[in-house]
Amino acid sequence: MRALSLLWRPSRRSYATIVGTPIYRSSVPAPAPLGKRSQQPSGYPLPEPENSTIVMAREAEQAAFASLDAKSEPPAVVVQPPMSVLTLLRSFPSLEPTSFAPAPANVLDLPFRRDILWMAVVYENDNSTNRASRFVRNRAELGYSRKKMEAQKGRGKARVGKAGAPLFNNGGKPFGPRHPDPSTNILRRVYNLAMRTAFSYFYHRHLLTVLEKTAEISTSQPKAAESVWKAHGWHRKKVLVIVSDTRSNLSEALKSSQPLSKVINVKDLDVRTVLKAKEIIIEKDAFDYLAEKTQGKEYLDDSKRVSQIKRKQRRLRLHHTSYKRHSPRSPIKTVM
Repeated sequence: MRALSLLWRPSRRSYATIVGTPIYRSSVPAPAPLGKRSQQPSGYPLPEPENSTIVMAREAEQAAFASLDAKSEPPAVVVQPPMSVLTLLRSFPSLEPTSFAPAPANVLDLPFRRDILWMAVVYENDNSTNRASRFVRNRAELGYSRKKMEAQKGRGKARVGKAGAPLFNNGGKPFGPRHPDPSTNILRRVYNLAMRTAFSYFYHRHLLTVLEKTAEISTSQPKAAESVWKAHGWHRKKVLVIVSDTRSNLSEALKSSQPLSKVINVKDLDVRTVLKAKEIIIEKDAFDYLAEKTQGKEYLDDSKRVSQIKRKQRRLRLHHTSYKRHSPRSPIKTVM
């Protein structure tokens, strides 16, 4: 039996079956074990040398990637949004086009913001002059005399106090509503943004007409304004005419012929009036004034700018005096 076992040699298939791993000649070497690299056992497949063509192609690919990394990337092209849009100037009352004029894009090309418009409308409603105030004066604020109305004794009637007591007619009301100022505040830039958003809304829907000259007619007869309004399809329509100065003829003619239309000065304009209109006609001078007023603090009037500077100086002065008042006193040095 020993002689037979020495003569028997396992074939390649039987050896692979015994070990459990088939033996193939591959160009990829087996992973090295952890620690020191041990020698490969006998019978382990040796890696074949790579083809010279493959090596050259790989070297050329690596050189190409290295050259691309070394080159500087071209500068990115940043597309700036347009700073202005074109507006068509027309003549009044024929509305014939005369020329083009650039207008700021942040006045006529803003996206529609319903939340900003809502904040501006709420602010205007809260600060309107015709809003009823829920403020009732008490007995100390009526201005009556503090003298006792009648003597304390001798009348045979109940004792009374001063005239402002709640017991008398036109007297003060105890524990009445005490809300003298229902107004609210809003940031200046938010309100200006709402005004520009409203004009952008009308501009995008082709409902804004910019006049090159003044919006005035030769006579104050109602028939003159009515003929102009009917010719342009504005009859019985809310048309808002924004002017930079007084236009007496057009205002008088529209009062009786077109009661829905309105002529308003640009200095008295608010967001509610703009949103209620169906079409807007504005003079070029009024539009320039509106664009300058709603684009930042540098376009404020001189009087407002001076008052703002004085308010800031007063605030700094009060802060400085309060700091000096509350600063710790220096210790008194005594000389021995």
